[in-house]
Amino acid sequence: MTSEERAVDRRWVLGTIGIGAAAGLAGCLGDDDDDDTEGIDDGDDNGNGDEANGDELTLSEPVDFPEDEDEGECAVCSMVAAEYPDWNAQVVHEDGHREYLCSKGCLTAYYFAPEKFTSGDSDEEIAGVWATCFLSGELIDATEAYFVYEQDRDRQDFPMPMGSPLAFSNREDAVSYVEDYDDLNEDDHVITLEDVDREVAEFYRKPRLEEMSG
Repeated sequence: MTSEERAVDRRWVLGTIGIGAAAGLAGCLGDDDDDDTEGIDDGDDNGNGDEANGDELTLSEPVDFPEDEDEGECAVCSMVAAEYPDWNAQVVHEDGHREYLCSKGCLTAYYFAPEKFTSGDSDEEIAGVWATCFLSGELIDATEAYFVYEQDRDRQDFPMPMGSPLAFSNREDAVSYVEDYDDLNEDDHVITLEDVDREVAEFYRKPRLEEMSG
């Protein structure tokens, strides 16, 4: 074999090696892409995607109060709940249907008889309730909160003249509030959401309950 023939043969061998290496690299990259795609598909099949997580959050967390009159009106009195940030509350049902309340007074009526105020939009059980804390001004889990059954309608600047209970994140703060007034006591005026009955609901929103009953 001449030197010229050896040079040609060498170039052919190197070229073949280069093609093989490129093909191998492409194969590796292709495998990685397949693995990534399979991972995404598996996540979707298991129902663990972002959409599922988002649905869960809407049931376990409060949302911003809509400022639009049609979307954010109080389910009980029709005032815009967002306009009363120191008093408002919100409720979500198991099917995701959410209602906004201008105050805890309206919340008592809704919680006692939700079927009167949902206008047939939801027959599902209530899944979450949040109310604005009297001290912090933040929305707190109303199912774990304590309320002062405030019966002096002139003591606070309530959104509605019929008054409203006051929400506190812990019992100690609620007790501290009632201890400041001679007409309030811990046994009768510190309650939980589960203590809201017809008497409480009617004290705050009897006209609305009667109107919806008619």
